[in-house]
Amino acid sequence: MGFGLLRPWWYVRRPHHQGALVALWFSGKILMIRQSYRDVPSWPGGGIRRGETPTEAALRELREELGLVFPPELLRLAMEVKAFWDFQHDHVWIFELKLSEAPILSLDNREVVDACFLAPETVLTLPVSPFIRRYLAETVPVG
Repeated sequence: MGFGLLRPWWYVRRPHHQGALVALWFSGKILMIRQSYRDVPSWPGGGIRRGETPTEAALRELREELGLVFPPELLRLAMEVKAFWDFQHDHVWIFELKLSEAPILSLDNREVVDACFLAPETVLTLPVSPFIRRYLAETVPVG
């Protein structure tokens, strides 16, 4: 409900926002999540809190949304993307995490209500954020 109330405010104010996303890879596929408040699939992640680094935010979001705990050295900063999306000026840090074993996900079922691994080519056919689209376009080999 809060998200629905914020969007009109963002439309008027056009705020600046900083966030962190995690591209979680396993066996050539990437984890996509469905949030309770958005129609488009996404990745684990969210806003960076005051006093928090992008890495700390990414790790916190993995823990809160999926119940996953990793040491910071496993995250690799893949890119920073600035884009105007969803009525906000977003500055997003995208991290990669490549796993050798399938993770055991514990969805919070409040914010994240579904999750599955998909081939990157499939993800590019979906309506995703400009951050996800740019990352996949620049890092996944074509063909």
